[in-house]
Amino acid sequence: MRAVRPAAAEMAVELWLVRHGQAAFATEDYDRLTDLGRQQAVWLGEHLAAMGVVFDRIAAGTLRRQQETAQAIAGVLGGSVETVDGLEEYDSDRLLEAHGYTASQRGGDADQRREHFQRLRAALMAWAAGHIEGAESWEAFDARIRAAVARLTAGAASGNGGRVLAASSGGAIAMALTQVLGIGVEKMVEFNLQARNTGITRLVFTKRTVYFNMFNAIPHLERPERQHAETYS
Repeated sequence: MRAVRPAAAEMAVELWLVRHGQAAFATEDYDRLTDLGRQQAVWLGEHLAAMGVVFDRIAAGTLRRQQETAQAIAGVLGGSVETVDGLEEYDSDRLLEAHGYTASQRGGDADQRREHFQRLRAALMAWAAGHIEGAESWEAFDARIRAAVARLTAGAASGNGGRVLAASSGGAIAMALTQVLGIGVEKMVEFNLQARNTGITRLVFTKRTVYFNMFNAIPHLERPERQHAETYS
């Protein structure tokens, strides 16, 4: 089914927030896509092309994994990638260290991954409560995500519609949802920790309101032969 733009009287800005593809977890350089991460992004681009979805802008934060994801999608759909400051993830390493979890304790097996995310949950809650310091304050993180989303959806206030895809990260996307839905910190952390690689979250901005349309969807990976490609890092 081909995507159809809204009628003039219903013009809105659709913001498609895409979490980056699988990154190199438990390596010295996490901020890069794995081969699977690049493939996830290509599959997403192919799915969007097959659905006839057309974007007015394709954007990404400044992090390498975000840029590589957007570039892979744009490589299928066509067009260039715009860099938008503010879409970057919080500094999880800094938060974990502030919460007493050193890099030497982190590994790649299932038990170590589970412990990593349990500790990250605790660190995020402590950070939001002001009990530990990160590279930025919780309030600063909130403010920069709000500002980045405002830049991406600026046309909604004047009634100019459009469709924007922005490659970002799990925490940044969860914070955007927190702002739109008015949810608390605990729910924000839950959204963050269940974010899947190249998962799609869609928000629709109009002059009057914002609609929460989709969260963490991976239609491009929902085939039996791609079950191995559902990842969270």
